[in-house]
Amino acid sequence: MAGMGELEELRQRVAELEDRLGAVQAQAEATEREAALQMARAYDLNARLRVMLSLSAALPNTRDVDTVIQLIIREAAILFPGTSATHLFLVDYERNTLILRASDRSSMLISHPLHGLAGKALLAPRAMLLVGPELEMTLDELEPEQREELRATMDIWPPQSALIAPLRVDSQRFGALILYGGVHAHLYHPRDIPFIQALADLAAVSIDELNQRTRAAALQRDLALTQSLHAEAEARLNTAQAQLLQSAKLAAVGELSASVAHEINNPLYAARNSLYLVEQDLAADAPQRAFLTIAQQELGRIARIITRMRDFYRPTRAELALTNINALLRETLELVQTHLRHSHINAMTELSSEVPVIIAHTDQLRQVFLNIILNACDAMPDGGDLRVRTRMLQARNEAPTTIEIDICDTGVGIPPEHRPHLFEPFYTTKTHGTGLGLAISAHIVSQHSGRILVESEVCQGSTFSILLPTNLNT
Repeated sequence: MAGMGELEELRQRVAELEDRLGAVQAQAEATEREAALQMARAYDLNARLRVMLSLSAALPNTRDVDTVIQLIIREAAILFPGTSATHLFLVDYERNTLILRASDRSSMLISHPLHGLAGKALLAPRAMLLVGPELEMTLDELEPEQREELRATMDIWPPQSALIAPLRVDSQRFGALILYGGVHAHLYHPRDIPFIQALADLAAVSIDELNQRTRAAALQRDLALTQSLHAEAEARLNTAQAQLLQSAKLAAVGELSASVAHEINNPLYAARNSLYLVEQDLAADAPQRAFLTIAQQELGRIARIITRMRDFYRPTRAELALTNINALLRETLELVQTHLRHSHINAMTELSSEVPVIIAHTDQLRQVFLNIILNACDAMPDGGDLRVRTRMLQARNEAPTTIEIDICDTGVGIPPEHRPHLFEPFYTTKTHGTGLGLAISAHIVSQHSGRILVESEVCQGSTFSILLPTNLNT
């Protein structure tokens, strides 16, 4: 009997040990499963972190918003496997709506109101996980046609869960990122929330930086344009001031010329008459006659200088008349034909038939053309080519059309140091010049609201371009 009791006790102990062993084994298996689960989660976490690091390195190199969006959509599929659809919306502030800019299931660009799932995501303070009735109620906020548009972007409808996150930088919101779950109600887990928020933050920061770059580039272009316009305006102002100064100098010289001419004319007339009377009383072979001739020639030269000085007067309105520029140039060339032949100068014309008749002072323009043509002849002492051409310049904006008259020679050219002084009164490099020809010409052209331009190269020749507006065209 004692032996039987001991045996039964032994059996009970074995059973207890077996129970304990089973419990230990079950606990070990549970620990092993938990360890495996933790390992899987750690692996998943490491994989997600690698994706985020790779994305963080790639985004700064993007050049446009569309590239950023496509990167976010692509990486979302890696970060959240099993997602049925991914949508990225951006705010259109002008229309106060959301625009679906990218989806992994559709290329449709649809507008979305600032409510529903996208609106909730935009206004949310942080990323959220929506499941069950909350998700259904949010989708029901959309109009039927809006739900149909949204349904067309998904393979599975209705979604059973959704991860949403706002795209924001500080207080500024750019859009929303939404991931839709499929048939499994708990496809997503709360631990997914930090990752979608991090993804949305990366997208928002990149988009904001690109927008800042775009604005900075636009500001830079505006600044460059403003500087260019300022420089152009300053150049025009300087030109206008120079022209105004030149006009003032010419006006002063004109007033002085008129005064001097008036004061000199009377004694000059008396002196020439006196010389004429003396000449009548001299014998033809008198030795004093040579000196008398010199005096008469020099007084004549003084009279011609005074006549030129008087030409600074502005033409009166009564002297303005219809003027054919091409005909006037032909007439002027006829006047110097003999001089051209003797100087072995070949004259050529290219006169545009498009040049209109204008209202101008014909005689004074003839004087301008004659002065410049004679100067061109003087620049070709050994002969050469003289080319006279006219053409119409293309008008810009509301500016009047302009006639360009070019008088070109193949002469000695004008040294650079002389060009700034060409139109200054009494400035001349000629031995017997008065320095009034080009000054008078510039004054006459300016009185016709025109200008004279000069291009010249030493030993190659010069081109004088006379620009006359046609705003008085009849």
